[in-house]
Amino acid sequence: MNRTRTTRLVAMAATAAVVLAGCGNGGDAAEPATDGSLQIEAGDMYFEPESFAADAGEVTVALENVGGVEHDFVVEEEGDDLVVHADPGETNTGTIDLDAGTYTVYCSIPGHRDAGMEGTLEVS
Repeated sequence: MNRTRTTRLVAMAATAAVVLAGCGNGGDAAEPATDGSLQIEAGDMYFEPESFAADAGEVTVALENVGGVEHDFVVEEEGDDLVVHADPGETNTGTIDLDAGTYTVYCSIPGHRDAGMEGTLEVS
């Protein structure tokens, strides 16, 4: 491969990396919804967003599964309480009553949490 072609390929790869990095949520928590609900997309081994914010009290979680396998949303500090489950292509809702604090949330389907389906929920 000649040097010019190699340089172009490296430049294209670098540009693609920058563009894809801009597609994420930057690690910022989603703002609490005014109706007390969280809108969460579950894909194959990710939650979008990865961090959530909610007001204390009853929190409604709408889980949209855009992936090819089942996913769920569990709150670890609440005794690994399953909030909602969705099969591929489904959107389901569930509710949980939470006090102010920081919670770890994850997908409890075997292997999914280890693959990165974990996040933080800040309740104020």
